[in-house]
Amino acid sequence: MIQSTSPLMFVLLALSCTLGVAQPERPAPTFTPSTTLTELEIDPISLDSIGLTINLPKDAQAETVRIGNSTSTGISLPQNLGTIIIKEQRTSDEKLTALKASNSIRDQLMNRPGAMLLDEQHDLRVGIWKGHRFYVRTQSRTGSWVYRGVTIFGHKPKTFLIFDFTLEGTESQFNQARVLYETSIATMNLQEMSSQTLKRAAGFSSTTALLDQLSFDDYAAVLTGKKNERWERLYTPAKSGDEMDATEHGYRRIKSWSGYKGELSSKDKSKWTTEDRKLGYLLQIDSMAMDAGLRIDSRALFYMSLDENEETWTIRMTLKSDDSSGSTQNDYTQDSAITGARKGGKLTITTVEGNNTPTTISPFIPENGYITQVQSYLIGSLIVHKQLQGDFASYSFNPVTNSVALRWDISEQPASSPGLWTVTSKNAPDSPPTETLFNAHGDLMRVRLNNGRLWEPIELERLLSLWKRKGLPI
Repeated sequence: MIQSTSPLMFVLLALSCTLGVAQPERPAPTFTPSTTLTELEIDPISLDSIGLTINLPKDAQAETVRIGNSTSTGISLPQNLGTIIIKEQRTSDEKLTALKASNSIRDQLMNRPGAMLLDEQHDLRVGIWKGHRFYVRTQSRTGSWVYRGVTIFGHKPKTFLIFDFTLEGTESQFNQARVLYETSIATMNLQEMSSQTLKRAAGFSSTTALLDQLSFDDYAAVLTGKKNERWERLYTPAKSGDEMDATEHGYRRIKSWSGYKGELSSKDKSKWTTEDRKLGYLLQIDSMAMDAGLRIDSRALFYMSLDENEETWTIRMTLKSDDSSGSTQNDYTQDSAITGARKGGKLTITTVEGNNTPTTISPFIPENGYITQVQSYLIGSLIVHKQLQGDFASYSFNPVTNSVALRWDISEQPASSPGLWTVTSKNAPDSPPTETLFNAHGDLMRVRLNNGRLWEPIELERLLSLWKRKGLPI
């Protein structure tokens, strides 16, 4: 029996190409937090506008909210243990310190019904940053307890970094939430504008400038059109140069067009709703790949609204054993699917593998630099279409890691190949680079993976003939 292997790990093979005035201090009662341990996510989230990175509690969900020119990040703690709002607060009062700001907020809360100061700390330190923290319990209109925790750091001149925690619940829940809150804040890192930070900021600016200048005609120039398609062959070239000696790994069909959201489903057009009739861009990738005795068939369908504020996609895969002996003893089949939906800063991903219970996550989307799935597949073509060279940085969802990751696309015209363009892409900081070659007209010539395999456009008739001559499954 083949060992259980997640077909989601093969996705990249088939598909690769986001205050007031202080009051006198008062003594606080002694309060001892729960000793419950907490597990943090391995990868920190980045709030680039603040220069902050922080590790969230495992299974916490984060979302960025913009109100005017102000950006806040909301975090929902696991097990309904409350929320944390992270924001940068500016003041015009040059004499206002973090301590005075903390005292002012505390005193406002102490004026509420049933208010009780649970704890207060003015010697808080995280790394080189000094802060102030307090906890207040008040009573809601329904009689339940509301716990509030505020932690303030002096971030920059006339600027404070605030972590505002709220929970409506029991004392036991508060004790658990407090540990999560404090442990997460202890991982914060406020970065200076290092050369890497400046490079990344410049990369985001390049990507933003590119996307801002794109028109409907620019997208149309790089799309195949609904009635057209591009076939590509995945193979490892032979040293002899003879294509019959090359190793075939798979093939895919790519279609991209402007259309309606309703085209994501098989629903009859006469039954489309207003939502189905939203205009946007669609991308479909049908692929078959063979690897390590397995065959992977997949279909990926992506939609992006014209204003880029909304996207939806589904990736369906079937993983099968490739037993050439004719025996059914080692037959193995597993179906999997990833469904993604985003509106604004809220992204939800649902994964189903075989008969397992579906899992749902909401990856954090950074406030700047996020691109849609459609754009992540088209960005190389769009860069070359606009005849741009340079480093382009962005954030996009990576289906292999199930997270939103920083990606780079570096465009250049090699001196050794006049008239040609190369775009070197990394879908995540730890992922290997791929190199895409375009001709002078922006047409795709090949994609070179780090393992030496190539994706190359090929006519369907030639692909069928080649695989038939090699006795491979169609």
